Amino acid sequence: MTISTTLLFSRAVDLMSKQQTELASIQEKISTGKELVRPSDSPELAVNVARIKSSIDEIDSYKNSLNTVNDRLRIEETYLSGSKDALISLKQLAIQGASATTSGKDREVLALETDELISAMKNLANGTDANGNYLFAGSRVKTMPYNEDVDGTIRYQGDSFNQSIDFNANRRSSLGRNGLDIFKPVLSGQIMEPTPSIYEVNMTGTLEVGDSFMLEIDGHEFAATIQPGQTRQSLLDNFAVQVNESVLSGGLVGIEARVVDEQLQIYGVDGFNHSVLVDSSNAEAKPVDDMIASIETDEESGVSQLTLDGTMEIGDKIHLSIGSRSFSYVITGDEGLNNDQSPQAAVLQAFTNAVNASGLFSQSATIALDPLNPEQVQVSALRENIGLVQFESEDRTAINDQSIQVNLVQQPTPPIPERVEFFESLQEFSHFLRNGTQDQIQSKLDHFDQMLDIVTLSLADIGSEMGSLEDEITINEDLKLQLKTTLSGEEDLDLASAITKMQAQMMSLEAAQASFAKISQLSLFDYIR
Repeated sequence: MTISTTLLFSRAVDLMSKQQTELASIQEKISTGKELVRPSDSPELAVNVARIKSSIDEIDSYKNSLNTVNDRLRIEETYLSGSKDALISLKQLAIQGASATTSGKDREVLALETDELISAMKNLANGTDANGNYLFAGSRVKTMPYNEDVDGTIRYQGDSFNQSIDFNANRRSSLGRNGLDIFKPVLSGQIMEPTPSIYEVNMTGTLEVGDSFMLEIDGHEFAATIQPGQTRQSLLDNFAVQVNESVLSGGLVGIEARVVDEQLQIYGVDGFNHSVLVDSSNAEAKPVDDMIASIETDEESGVSQLTLDGTMEIGDKIHLSIGSRSFSYVITGDEGLNNDQSPQAAVLQAFTNAVNASGLFSQSATIALDPLNPEQVQVSALRENIGLVQFESEDRTAINDQSIQVNLVQQPTPPIPERVEFFESLQEFSHFLRNGTQDQIQSKLDHFDQMLDIVTLSLADIGSEMGSLEDEITINEDLKLQLKTTLSGEEDLDLASAITKMQAQMMSLEAAQASFAKISQLSLFDYIR
């Protein structure tokens, strides 16, 4: 292999250039104190460093947010402490006003002091933060939360929103209070009337003899079976009577039944929901449609003979018409229970009694059983031209389309304690001092106790929240210190090692430069003598 002078020089220059580049890189790292001067030096290390720095920046943003909320809580604490002091003063005025030794003029003076304290309470409730935002208005930070309405009563104008804050990437919590949390309504000592639950029971379809209906209320069952001649109204009335009798006997509690417009209404008068179930079933026996009513009229005497043949069942009907008047009889099944008559004779006997009791045909004809044949009825005209006499039968039906449903038409509201708005109660106290009785003033002491309890609990909540914030800030600072330590290990340069490496690199470069200077002066002619 032939080594030329040019190749020798080129390799020597490349070697020295590389050493100079490495030396310059080490010197740059020493001057910055960083192991990673630019991302291209180590892409993997650059990614780790960027991730750690991002985590540190995130912690700093959480810290700023937590400090801002902590400042807000301190302001809230100041306003609530002032509110508590004002309430204590109002309670002392109430004690003085309720004393039997306090005169009317003295109470007038106490009322003036009360008005001043109420005004101070209103100003505290309308407190703002450093940015002028109302603290207790919920999300309506630009709207004054407490103001007088048209009647002069101070009412809340904000909403129930509470802000949330991120303590860290994995923890979010609600902080702060709106006006409804602090200046909340107090119990008046009265109970509001309940709103009853109302269940409507509807029956539809054809009511047939033998059909059965069931109503169950809170586990108590009530049943009814359609009787001959029974109407929908009478069936519902029957259920209402059964239910109300159960209430009177102590079986059902908080229930009342009424029939309105052919609907059975079940009232849960106690203001609670109740279990109301209904069901229906068809008559067990199917009707036998073979009953025949017949009539024979003697032209000479004008006497008509009425007869019945076939199966007579409960619910079957008999119709008698004389002229323009007609009478209907429904077989009940009670006919002939007390004698040994045949079914035809028993039904006709009951029919005759019923039609005569009605008096419908008393001016036209006499209607009576044939004394020679009790299975026939004789119709004898009392005057001429009584009209056409007709006798017909109608078998009971088996349509089986009846149904019963129940619907809750009014949701109940249970009896709940009545509440009075915070500032309304304060203004009422001022009114009682001027125009009220000693007992009315005395009743406000309980209101003030409730208000003080609410404000005290709110102050305790603020203290707890501030403690949580401080703990979270401390935790975040510890985490930030750990991340900075990790970042230093990844990013910072080991100066002692770097300086040693730089000195070795400088010595190597100087040796290479000295060797190159001597080698570059050699010539082949120096050896040809």
